[in-house]
Amino acid sequence: MFSRARENTNTLGEMFSVQRMMDPAALSERGLREFDAWASTFGDTSTELELQPSGKYKPVTRFSQFVNVPELIAMFRSFADVVLPVDLRTYVKVPDVSGGKRQIVTAEPTAAFKSYQKQLDARIKAIEMREGPAKPGDDILLSVITDGRHAAIDLRLVDQAMGNEAANKLNALVTNAHRIWQETGEAEYRRKDGKPFSRPGAGQLIFSDLGTINVEAPRGFSAYRWIRDELVRLGVPLSEIAFMQDYKKSDAKQRLFNDFNAGKVRVLIGSSETMGTGVNVQARLKALHHLDVPWLPSQIEQREGRIIRQGNQHEEVDVFAYATLGSLDATMWQNNERKARFIAAALSGDTSVRRLEDMGEGQANQFAMAKAIASGDERLMQKAGLEAEIARLDRLRAAHIDDQHAIRRQIRDAERDIEFSSRRIEEVGKDIEHLLPTMGDAFLMQVGNAEFDERKLAGRALMKEILTLVQLQEEKEVIIATIGGFDLAYHGERFGKDGYRYDTFLQRTGGDYEIDLAVTTTPIGAISRLEHALGGFEQERESHRIRLADAKRRLASYTPRLGESFSFEAELELKLGHLDEIERDLAATADEPEEDRQEAA
Repeated sequence: MFSRARENTNTLGEMFSVQRMMDPAALSERGLREFDAWASTFGDTSTELELQPSGKYKPVTRFSQFVNVPELIAMFRSFADVVLPVDLRTYVKVPDVSGGKRQIVTAEPTAAFKSYQKQLDARIKAIEMREGPAKPGDDILLSVITDGRHAAIDLRLVDQAMGNEAANKLNALVTNAHRIWQETGEAEYRRKDGKPFSRPGAGQLIFSDLGTINVEAPRGFSAYRWIRDELVRLGVPLSEIAFMQDYKKSDAKQRLFNDFNAGKVRVLIGSSETMGTGVNVQARLKALHHLDVPWLPSQIEQREGRIIRQGNQHEEVDVFAYATLGSLDATMWQNNERKARFIAAALSGDTSVRRLEDMGEGQANQFAMAKAIASGDERLMQKAGLEAEIARLDRLRAAHIDDQHAIRRQIRDAERDIEFSSRRIEEVGKDIEHLLPTMGDAFLMQVGNAEFDERKLAGRALMKEILTLVQLQEEKEVIIATIGGFDLAYHGERFGKDGYRYDTFLQRTGGDYEIDLAVTTTPIGAISRLEHALGGFEQERESHRIRLADAKRRLASYTPRLGESFSFEAELELKLGHLDEIERDLAATADEPEEDRQEAA
């Protein structure tokens, strides 16, 4: 069985490949054996303007979304076991995240940062204008993107002449980590044997794949070293801070982990590669910091799995993500968070998620990345790109509104199920208390004014009574028998010119429950149906308990999502404002002579 489905970067094509390998018969049955047929059923395309190497925008059509997600996931789950982190909480105690999700700590872009973005834009334009393939030593887009991501952390990573900017996100992390170090200095923790550790103080992990000690030589600055030196300056003992990269051998790592769990080391700094897996330091972990944005949701999951982990002695932990506004940070965090949430919801069987953005690399091409980092194109090109982005965000907002409507329906359904099942559990409980045994020799039934302790005779009398009422075409409700402490009622009605029909039902707490006793029913068959109905009370109550638990789970899952704001609202407003500025600028210069516009350019 294909037993591990994780939040990852599978594209539409990869999803089809998995299904074709694991369950080709299901694809054939549905006429989806060929990719084109499958893609037309579960894939949707979009056409957007994208920047090309020529420097021009042109329409590009590609797969952009999964559609009919519930049906797709139902097929997937027919051969895959899906266990999400939220499911594990049923069996394993892990801490909750403060606020229910990671906290985004933003830093305003400085004037120097905006100026550096213009340099990035100039490099992009030079790359676009270059003829022929890049030669060794030539600037490439990946270098531009990498520099842009480093600049979002601290400009000293890209310009050694720059000084410290107190308001950047690197310093925001230092301030936050120092605050937590101070506030948790007296927190006490226990060993696995229950005895207290001699040292108090909570621990913290700081993740960054950029700005490591290794880049200090080529870039002249290390975010790792700055974090350590600043924390020491603020009062954190040097011995309480460690770089994960300094511990390469297994025995050295284990000593570090032991020191961390014992409180000797309280701040550990590392990357996704060095600290994302195999790091069991959760006992006293209180906070985790993402200085940079990982490329993949799976890397985020691995990082946060260090702290949201069994054995953590905190009831609640903090997860922080740092972003420089106007850089690629905020967009990447929003995209990762939204994709991870919707993928988890889809895999869990949430039918409110009918569309899901493809996570393939197509839309994340290098030119799109460069455009997000350095937005300094000519005005008309900017306008074309912004309009395409705004159209995409408008579609996402419409999908968000649809999701909110679906969530409201799911909450209403869950609340109705909770009310109904809770009431029925109580009512069936009263029926169970009222129930008299009839099995075996305990059988006793009253039909009319006569009592029977023999099933066949009781059945004959019952069916005779029913046949008599049918012949009389009785329309009133009549109690015709009592069994197990419950009355059996008969109700008939005429319809049309000569039509007549009747029902027989047990009168139970909270309502009447029909028992099919057609005139052709045998005496023994009639008694068997009645005893079967009486014997099903416990099973009925248990089914309502299961239904109640499921409804409560659904309500707990959907309620936090109700009223969620659109994740990209700030980005949409920012782009609308930017577009408005460009349009006003274009309108202001529309009447200028051509030569004046050229001189201004």
